[in-house]
Amino acid sequence: MRHFFILICLFSVLTFSSLPASGSEFPDMDICIGKNIVARILCKDVSEVDYVSRVRKNIYLFSVFYANKEARFFVGVYKDMIRVQGKDFMTVTRSIPYHFDETSKCGIVDYSVPDCPTSERIVCCSEKTLDEQLDEKFWDRPIPDLLEEDLRNALQADNASTGTQSDTEQPAQ
Repeated sequence: MRHFFILICLFSVLTFSSLPASGSEFPDMDICIGKNIVARILCKDVSEVDYVSRVRKNIYLFSVFYANKEARFFVGVYKDMIRVQGKDFMTVTRSIPYHFDETSKCGIVDYSVPDCPTSERIVCCSEKTLDEQLDEKFWDRPIPDLLEEDLRNALQADNASTGTQSDTEQPAQ
C-alpha cells in the first residue's frame, strides 16, 4: 500500500509539473493587462490607471479617478480569463477571455467597449531574460550579416589553426 501511495504521488508531481505555462506565472504581464483592461472598460488613458498592490497570487488592485472620485478595481488574471470587479462600483464586473502566447510570453486581449473609440488589440509581454534578449537580438539581424559573421569566424579559426601548425612544423636549423 505504501508503494502504491508513493507511485500515485510521483505520477501527480510529474503530471502537474509538465503543464504548459499560463499567463499568471508572469506578474509583470498581468499588471500590464490589468491596467490596460481597466482603462479600456472605463474609456480612459492607460496612464490614468495606477497599480496599487497585489492582493493574492494573480489578483491585483488598481486605482483610477472615475465618477468624480477615486475608484478601485480588482483584476484577476487566470489561465484564459480576466475578471474585473469594481470595489466601489460593483456593477462594473466583467469576465474577458484572453490568449497567452507561450513562445513570445505575451498576453493578447481582444476587447472593445462600444462607446470608446479605442478598439485595438491589447498586447502585454513579460520581461525577457538576458538569454532571451541576446537570442532575440541575434535573430533580428539581417541574414547577410549573420553569414558574414559566420564566414569571418570560420576564417579566423582556419588562420589560427594554420598559424599553430606552421609554428610547430618549422624545420630545425
